[in-house]
Amino acid sequence: MTRQSTSGARGAASVRRALACACVLGAFLGESGVSRAEEASSLNVIEFRMRLREKGGIVRCGLFERNGWLKKVVAAATARATGATALCVFNKIQPGTYGISAFHDQNSNGKLDTNFLGMPIEDYCASNNARGVLGPPSFEDSKFSFRGGTKQLEAHLK
Repeated sequence: MTRQSTSGARGAASVRRALACACVLGAFLGESGVSRAEEASSLNVIEFRMRLREKGGIVRCGLFERNGWLKKVVAAATARATGATALCVFNKIQPGTYGISAFHDQNSNGKLDTNFLGMPIEDYCASNNARGVLGPPSFEDSKFSFRGGTKQLEAHLK
């Protein structure tokens, strides 16, 4: 195997592992004892709309900060892939700089499926339509600023 194809397989495995983090649903704030700060943050919403190439299954999305890019999800969301687009909504998000990673889990098995070389066979994307070369997109290419309120982003799953 050449060095390039080894790096490609390793990079694809990184993509698979990283995007699989998007399916981990973290626990959110409890219902009791909601403070004013928590109440105000409930208005902080990031909407990530993705265009789909195929219907069926679930789209799994993860919101990440720089230090945990593709490793430690800040928030997770899912959307049914029943139409031409899917919408993942992240609620109660604090202002900051984030990146989003998503994949189309067409067979609803909870993971990004890959071929024998470790290359993804299910569509995936990141915020800003960032794409990596022989691996996942970088945080720098995927990042966006969120100042609170509602932010709407779009990408193409491919």
